[in-house]
Amino acid sequence: MVNKMINNNQVNSISENLNNLNQNNPRNTFFDKLQELMLKYRFRPEKKLSQFFCINEALIRYMVQKANLKKEDIVLEVGPGTGFLTRELLTKCKVVAIEQDSNMVELLNSEFKEEINSGKLKIINNDALEEDYEELGITKVVSLPPYHISSALISKIVSSKIKKAILVLDRGFIDKLTAFEGLTEYGWLSVYANLNSKIEVLEQNVEASSFFPSPNCLSVLIMLDFDEKNVSKDFVLFLKELFRHKNKDLSRGLKQSATILEKELKIKNLDKKISLLKNSDKKIYLHSPQELNKVFEKLTE
Repeated sequence: MVNKMINNNQVNSISENLNNLNQNNPRNTFFDKLQELMLKYRFRPEKKLSQFFCINEALIRYMVQKANLKKEDIVLEVGPGTGFLTRELLTKCKVVAIEQDSNMVELLNSEFKEEINSGKLKIINNDALEEDYEELGITKVVSLPPYHISSALISKIVSSKIKKAILVLDRGFIDKLTAFEGLTEYGWLSVYANLNSKIEVLEQNVEASSFFPSPNCLSVLIMLDFDEKNVSKDFVLFLKELFRHKNKDLSRGLKQSATILEKELKIKNLDKKISLLKNSDKKIYLHSPQELNKVFEKLTE
């Protein structure tokens, strides 16, 4: 379920909140600190890793505030980079930070020695998509992840029994994530995410100047509150296959997906089950997440 529509008063209140926080800190100390760290550890942002370091202190504080972190939470940060968000998260609870760039891991190990030794911070040098979040005990996610892993990361988070996620992502991707039935952007991930969570846009326009270097896209701050309905791997496979035929009517799309549905999902009597479905003549992309979940349940029962 998407709460994408924010009225002008809400947008103004969010923007005023961020502006007020910035006014309390007129000098951009994060940019100064970033420059110091770049000289100290001799690194530059890696474009191939989508490294855009957040230098907006107000944004970071606002993200942590909206996460409503408790002492008992274990929060995941994907791509901690220089650790500006990490440090703010550590004031609230334990943090698991997954960083693929070995140079950044070296920096974090040096800058956060005390927190690592105390067990409050765990740094993992790996691809965040390869880790088991349930095994790590993750309860919430607060992150400014690399944009190029957005789709895979959202899919993984949704399936990982996490309570809440606060994320800054590319606006184009968010348009797809929050799309509802009937829209061109509506796809399998729209269905999967909106079936299993309430998505709220907290800030529609995170300025490019909030990052160094500035990304060549607009960014959006979102919050996902999870309410698991169906996070099975079979359901994901079903959606991915079905949306290959999103402009076809449901019955035709299912029949054209018969090979996958019968062999991979072990669905028996497929033709008969399709004939019993309601609204099977309606285009696939016009079906709501709830309707498509019911279709899946009918086919696999």
